Amino acid sequence: MVKDLKSALAALDAQEPGSLLGLRETQWLDAKAAPYQLAGPKTVEELAKDVTAFANGGGGLIVIGIATRPEHDEEVLDRIVGLDPAAVNVDQIRKLIRQWITPAPRGARVGWSGADGERVVFIDVPEQAAGTLFVVPAPVGKPGSPRTDTVAVPMRDGDSTHWLPRAEIQQLLSAGVRASGVPTAQALTELVRKAVSAAGPDGGLRVGQGLPDREREMRAAYEQLAGAGLGRPAGEAWAQGPAALQDLHHELDGEPGWVLCLVAGRPPAAVAEPLWQAIVEAGRRAPGGQDPLSAVGLPRPPADSHTPWVIPADARSVDLDGGSWGAGRLSCSSRGVWRWQPLPRFSLDQGRSDAGAAPSRPGEPAVGRPRRAGGQQTPAYAARTAACAQRDGRRGDNAVPWR
Repeated sequence: MVKDLKSALAALDAQEPGSLLGLRETQWLDAKAAPYQLAGPKTVEELAKDVTAFANGGGGLIVIGIATRPEHDEEVLDRIVGLDPAAVNVDQIRKLIRQWITPAPRGARVGWSGADGERVVFIDVPEQAAGTLFVVPAPVGKPGSPRTDTVAVPMRDGDSTHWLPRAEIQQLLSAGVRASGVPTAQALTELVRKAVSAAGPDGGLRVGQGLPDREREMRAAYEQLAGAGLGRPAGEAWAQGPAALQDLHHELDGEPGWVLCLVAGRPPAAVAEPLWQAIVEAGRRAPGGQDPLSAVGLPRPPADSHTPWVIPADARSVDLDGGSWGAGRLSCSSRGVWRWQPLPRFSLDQGRSDAGAAPSRPGEPAVGRPRRAGGQQTPAYAARTAACAQRDGRRGDNAVPWR
């Protein structure tokens, strides 16, 4: 029975979002019927506000894809609306959380739960370290990067979220000045000095910040790859399975940024942002709402390569592995269409009739080439061939466009 945050998270991890129906929105739970429309600046601000309020309020859970009904002045989780995995970019949600909230909440998790027709997205915001206040830029409702010269403090109050009033922010600042033990003017001078420093070339972020256990390794990789045009960090580093990742600006304004990618046992890589987005978009076609990178995998260096490598924005293909789909290649056609295809696997036990077998996506039957005498296909193989043709047609419809 779901009755608290811990049991709600257990139900979602068990792919049982229906277990949350009947719960009331409360201090730790917020439900939304529709996904955040992240193309609009106001919605991005709303996402940052919602997540920050839970970070400031002892932790909580946002469930997207469940409609509510009013009952005695409360909102009760009523029914699962269900979301299309292709309509929600969980990787973008993670990135916006890191970019818009200061400091970025530790351990925040964005994932899918449920089966076909009843899939929901959840944002798990764990309880944060005591004494840490999380803030966001003051909302302006206009497109662009988050401003660094404004601040607002979202707070959770029962089943709603509100902004901390200006008077209370002033009281917090005054308490901080008093605790510093120095006169107000001197304390403000020091804050201005720190703010100016933070607005410098590094934006106040360090390479590897967010992953203290791998920060030194990431800084060494950054120095090895800096000649490719890597600029200052665009957000804190984060972990994706065995990989350590961090968004970086380009050293030249107006040029696409980079993703610094470190996987244990491999040389570090700098992946141009357009290609990285193509990789993520390809993985979004994974069934069951699986995390895109967990499905498609991460870039694999050329065979026998042990030196840092760069995947530029004009690259036409990249090999991937480490995901549930297995080893594959993401290639861009002459029409600018990206398509993932599995790489063939060979074995000493492979028979001659299997040498030309077409590899399949995980969950699909491997297609061999059994034939009758005279070269005629067997009925079973003909049926599989037709199925593959339909599958390829679907791939064309869902192909990832070049960005």
